[in-house]
Amino acid sequence: MQQRFKPRDLFIESGYGPNFGDQLILNAYRQLFEGDPVDERVCFDASDDMSYIIDIGHDDIRSEGMSYGMFITALTDHPEMFQKLWNFSRRYLYNSDGPHKGYFSWQVSTTEFTMMDPGAAPDGEEYFAMALLIAAKRFNRPDYFDDAIKLINDIKYKPVNELVGPMIDPERKLVKFSPVLGNDFTDPSYHTLAFYRAFAEATGDNTWLDVAASSLEYLKKAAHPITALFPDYSEYDGAPKAMPWFPESDNFSGDAWRVALNLSLDYALFHTDEAEREICTRQLHYFNDRRPYLSDYAVDGSPYPRQGRNATPGLIAMNAASAQVLPVGSPLVEPFVADLANLAVPIRFWRYYDGMLYLIGLLAASGKIEI
Repeated sequence: MQQRFKPRDLFIESGYGPNFGDQLILNAYRQLFEGDPVDERVCFDASDDMSYIIDIGHDDIRSEGMSYGMFITALTDHPEMFQKLWNFSRRYLYNSDGPHKGYFSWQVSTTEFTMMDPGAAPDGEEYFAMALLIAAKRFNRPDYFDDAIKLINDIKYKPVNELVGPMIDPERKLVKFSPVLGNDFTDPSYHTLAFYRAFAEATGDNTWLDVAASSLEYLKKAAHPITALFPDYSEYDGAPKAMPWFPESDNFSGDAWRVALNLSLDYALFHTDEAEREICTRQLHYFNDRRPYLSDYAVDGSPYPRQGRNATPGLIAMNAASAQVLPVGSPLVEPFVADLANLAVPIRFWRYYDGMLYLIGLLAASGKIEI
């Protein structure tokens, strides 16, 4: 078993008191999962035993949100809601046959719960698997463990058919943007380093540690040498990649906010590589020097191709989470933790993505993510 370290409660370190983070997490959960359906909650019941999470801004249901919801409910000890989200995911998102068999649809309709696209987004599978492993232990459910092992093996070893293959490129040992053949590039935020270490431990398959090592080497190259900002999409060598359907994808924006969480969580739990600390620290200095900073930039720090948004709750939460890598007493910790502590729970139109990242950021910053 790999040695694990106890993550820190940055709220306590910053002088907020022993229960401050717990209260923020409770408030966020109540609002996003149980609050007013018009302006607050993102979680809704499909039946007595099924619930789903809506991307309010795009009016669809995504594997990203469903897996985030399961990750959150596992870590906050809500077994009934976890089961309801998992029931819905298996009923409406899971491909039980066809070329995508074994994977979850990344996008489902909010009306009849039909698949809008049966294709999978690998971050959804990664979070589903990690959530199941956490829930198996916390809720004493060996069936969740079995479900996780099957999914982890499909992520890495799904046989290639006429359309789809494994999510992990077998030669590069890096997660693909999509398992659909021809998608030979990646998304930096899909490289969930700490999850790969947990997958290795759960399956006994140490080749997952090779994936973690390859991912870390890739992220070292993908981080801009000055700003440490990542693009939303990139080539496997780390070069930013623009796509026809998303011409700004070679810039730092919504997906890329999450990379610092992945690096800092791996460092907080496993103290793997000082490069993780260095990249996150460099990125935090970049933002701290530009207050009030924006949410969207070119990776070299020049202006985003369109008007960049003011700092969103999602990015603020990811920055606070990444402060886990900083030494105790670092003057950088307190301002980023204060930014998160002073936020209100996201509401209205864009509350889905900001809300999910806000709650995950709270869990990370308060030292509650243990896998």
